[in-house]
Amino acid sequence: MSGRWRIVLALSAVLAAACSSVVAPYRQYEIRFDAPAMPPLGTSPSDSELIDSIAWLMRHRLDLPFPPDIKAYVYVNQATFVDGLIKIAGEKADDAWDRRNAFGVATGAGLLLRGDILARMNLAGRASLYAHELTHVSQGRLREGGRGRPAQWILEGHAEWVKFKVVDVLGYRAYAESRDIMVRAARESTIKFFPDLPALINNAAWTEATRRLGAMATYGQAFLAVDWLVEQYGSAKLLEYLGRFALDTDPREHWRTVFPIAYRQFVDEFRARLEGLGRPTPPAGADSPAASPPSSSR
Repeated sequence: MSGRWRIVLALSAVLAAACSSVVAPYRQYEIRFDAPAMPPLGTSPSDSELIDSIAWLMRHRLDLPFPPDIKAYVYVNQATFVDGLIKIAGEKADDAWDRRNAFGVATGAGLLLRGDILARMNLAGRASLYAHELTHVSQGRLREGGRGRPAQWILEGHAEWVKFKVVDVLGYRAYAESRDIMVRAARESTIKFFPDLPALINNAAWTEATRRLGAMATYGQAFLAVDWLVEQYGSAKLLEYLGRFALDTDPREHWRTVFPIAYRQFVDEFRARLEGLGRPTPPAGADSPAASPPSSSR
């Protein structure tokens, strides 16, 4: 461990201890999935009420599996969040420090969340964060005990897709509106600089691309790709694909087993579709007919 990290960790421990003398460093919730109906939500639900409602929706409306005994830990600040990543999630100190600015992290121990950031979010923002991170927990359950893992763009795109579905069902923003927002953001971006999907295969490449190019090039692009995949083949096929990673078989076979389109063909067709978003639509009455809007913008 570097000397710099020892100093930072020591300061973090001091800050965490100072916080604990006034208020506990985190709040802990047992996430409940099996209520007979979705827990009712008022206009200002607590963290635990909102998480329980989202967890119920994800299990009973979206058919996502979850491991038993999942907890949420809501930390008071960055220092206690880093301490939680080390002590509860079991991460190495340097890895935990690298994730110090995350709003939340899904781990085998449950959800670790930044309470100080959540306090500045509106209700839709909080729900979005909970749903995204809970999706990663479910993805881990789907592929538990198997070989390999799906490409990072599929994992993150699926988490974004679920997030927007949950926000829709809760009545905070329609799914079509969320999708339109992402399409407009893509049109306003320099799409030619977006990495190809196969370049976003692992977490290291994903993190680096997000840092260099921004979230639209990674999270936004991945959502639009998964949205199109689900539009063509259905969400059940996507879950079937993710679930095949629990098998002790060659992970390279999973895509061709589930989807009737070759992986490379899908990637190429999506890229053409994505780049088409950045081209202006011919005005009505032009010699050539106006291009049909992509299905992801309808």
